[in-house]
Amino acid sequence: MVEEKLGNPVDRGWSWVILAACSSISFLHIGSLKAFGLFFVEFLEMFDASVSVTSLIFSLQNVFFALVALPVLSIGINFQSSRCFCVFGAILCTLAYALSTFAMNVEFLICTLSIVFGCGSGFLFPPTLVILGRYFQKRRGFANGLAMAGACLGGLVYPLFIRFSIDEYGVRGALLLLSGIYMHVFVAASLLTPPEKYKSKTVTNRQENEKLLHTPIVKNRNITTPNANLSSSLPNIQLKQEPIKKRRTMTISEDAQLGENHRHKVSNFSQYLSNISLMSISTVDLNFQKSTVLKKELRWFDYIKAMDFSVLKQTEFVLFLVSFCFSAIPAIMNVFLPAFAREMGRTDSEILVLVCIIGFMDFLGRVVTGFLSDNPRIRSSHIIVITMFALGTLAQFARFLNSFWAFCVFVTLYGFFAGSPFALFSSMMSKIVGIEKFPTAYAFLILAQTCTFATTIPFSGYLRDLTGSYFVSCHYLGTNALISVVLFLLEPLAQRMDRKRNLHEQTSIVRADNASKR
Repeated sequence: MVEEKLGNPVDRGWSWVILAACSSISFLHIGSLKAFGLFFVEFLEMFDASVSVTSLIFSLQNVFFALVALPVLSIGINFQSSRCFCVFGAILCTLAYALSTFAMNVEFLICTLSIVFGCGSGFLFPPTLVILGRYFQKRRGFANGLAMAGACLGGLVYPLFIRFSIDEYGVRGALLLLSGIYMHVFVAASLLTPPEKYKSKTVTNRQENEKLLHTPIVKNRNITTPNANLSSSLPNIQLKQEPIKKRRTMTISEDAQLGENHRHKVSNFSQYLSNISLMSISTVDLNFQKSTVLKKELRWFDYIKAMDFSVLKQTEFVLFLVSFCFSAIPAIMNVFLPAFAREMGRTDSEILVLVCIIGFMDFLGRVVTGFLSDNPRIRSSHIIVITMFALGTLAQFARFLNSFWAFCVFVTLYGFFAGSPFALFSSMMSKIVGIEKFPTAYAFLILAQTCTFATTIPFSGYLRDLTGSYFVSCHYLGTNALISVVLFLLEPLAQRMDRKRNLHEQTSIVRADNASKR
């Protein structure tokens, strides 16, 4: 009897449900963060705090986000499913907004919206990108762009909801309503079926049963495994036809005793059977015993493997980290936009329109850049170079926004260009390090991005307090975008350096092998 393992659907079937769930989580979670600038203005007035102190809410939020996301991506994702992490993160985010309704000062908000909400974000959002990468290959760029576009769509809807909630129920009532909305994440998270669930499914071909009973095993090999006892070798064996009394599926977490003490790796056992699956030997009397020791050994091995820092040896990846951090800095305009617009004399209704425009254009920009990145003739780095150059140039004209329509043009272009790095980083990084090392690489990216945001957000607020306007802060954001352009243009140089390093390592290995044979 033949059994074949079925892998999870890739670029088809349930993959689109996974994409819809990830987009929903991005809509509910990241969308609320994009519109949080409306709360920023209210907190300034409610607690009579400075811009630099109030901005600590967002900078420390990124710090705790990284402190949680780093171990989740590098270690935790190997032992728990994305669904479990997303549900737990949604619980923390819901609790953070609910507790914020009792805030009497900025320090209390730092405890709830920075610590609790930051930790919840670390559990909630990063696993969605990991599971999305496992369900998409050819259309990964489009899938990541569409998933991140859900965040932009949330940035379009949330400002309307938050403004309405603040006007009708006050700031505390709006925070309480947001805590209830976060409970909808549980529904989306429940759809994140782990890919491992598909690997346990089998297909039975009964027509091959008789042939397999008489199939000789003609290969002799020695094998070792952590938890299986086997004879010293496998000579030619003629399987005898016997009634099948009971059949069990052997997994890597079980022991097999087949005679003499020998180590044998279960995952390689199919090599002994020519092209016959291990599952076909259900007619042989095998004594299987569940082993928890093997499971523990594998967990510790996975733990050690997860702490591999080999991705940092790639010059291209390190350059990508630095480049992405500089290109991500202009995105913090969403935090200061409402306060900046009010400083320029815009009314609350006009500010709401501006926030909605930048949210919609962010959505449109990410979809367009994600779609373009799937074209093999277009390099993702070139897309970012063009958008960041346009963004850096645009930010230098912030002091000339003297009318509402000028502001509309500014936020339209700014929103379209600012989201391109976030739509493309996942597909770019998976091409650089590979899908297997993507969780670890993403953890380092989050750590680098967090350090960047933790310093740039308060620094931008400090520039405003120091100069009395947001003009210098806008120039600072635009300058970082222009710096990222220069860094992304160095990508070919980094690739050549990696090729030389790989060639040198391969040459050293060959020389060492030749020396050992002498």
